[in-house]
Amino acid sequence: MKRLANLDILRGFALCGIILINIMQLVHYNMDRTPLDEGILQFLYFAVEQRFYVIFAFLFGVSFHIFISRAEARGDRPRLRFTRRLLILLVIGMIHHYFQPGEALLVYAILGFFLIPFYRVKPWVSLLMALFIIGISVGWLGIAQLEALGMFFLGKWAGQIRLFAEPGRYRKGLRITQIAALVLIWPLHLAGNRILDQFGLVDISSMLSGLPVSVFYVTTLILLLRHPRIERLLTPLGNLGRMALTNYVSQTAVILLLSYLLHWPSQVHITVLMITALFILIIQMILSNWWLSRFAIGPIEYIWRLGTYGQKS
Repeated sequence: MKRLANLDILRGFALCGIILINIMQLVHYNMDRTPLDEGILQFLYFAVEQRFYVIFAFLFGVSFHIFISRAEARGDRPRLRFTRRLLILLVIGMIHHYFQPGEALLVYAILGFFLIPFYRVKPWVSLLMALFIIGISVGWLGIAQLEALGMFFLGKWAGQIRLFAEPGRYRKGLRITQIAALVLIWPLHLAGNRILDQFGLVDISSMLSGLPVSVFYVTTLILLLRHPRIERLLTPLGNLGRMALTNYVSQTAVILLLSYLLHWPSQVHITVLMITALFILIIQMILSNWWLSRFAIGPIEYIWRLGTYGQKS
């Protein structure tokens, strides 16, 4: 089956944002911040924090639908295959969680089991479930894991209506959603700050202010990627996304190694961490392009596939 380049590019884009937050969670940086450090922190809070994990969760839902529908078309026991896929991801996530507590893979593997009973529901049911779960999470409970589950169902809905396979069909709806998200970014950012100041509800504040930013990013990229020239220009980002699992895990390994070798804990400044993250991304794009010119999938993706199917193909 032909890969959807726009999905890979969006996945690579999500990785770019995730590493910016992960590197600060993995390394205890110098709390004596410079003005540049403060400016970077403000940018991350407004444009990055809790924005890209949401996109990653959405893409997990899209991938769930693609995987399960293709398995069903082959008569390949889709629920069993996806269960095995989740179990392999669970093991990878547990190993990764040991080095980076709070990482996404373990949570996604556990939450993924909630999708299985609903794999045959109609698209409108998936959408309603997504809106309901996201609504109670963002507006009331403030549970990030619950928001991720809602994004799973939203991604499943997007896969069911073939949003990424036929983006031109939804151009008008995407544009309306993009504009609405853009208009809501600043008001919801202010609302999130007010909730934080008055009630101290960090998670609700972050999710409320982050959701329109995530929606704006996704809709903007989907619309831009309708143009073949832009899609070709962003091929390195797509290669990064094609090896998302390998790159996500290896980012942690590289950051921890650099932190140990360079004696970073409590010494390094945020600015240095951000520059390092950008260099890691550039190197990963180069290596991903080299690897995929020789192999069909990344090394950890290969292990994942082998565990899912019990064979090489």
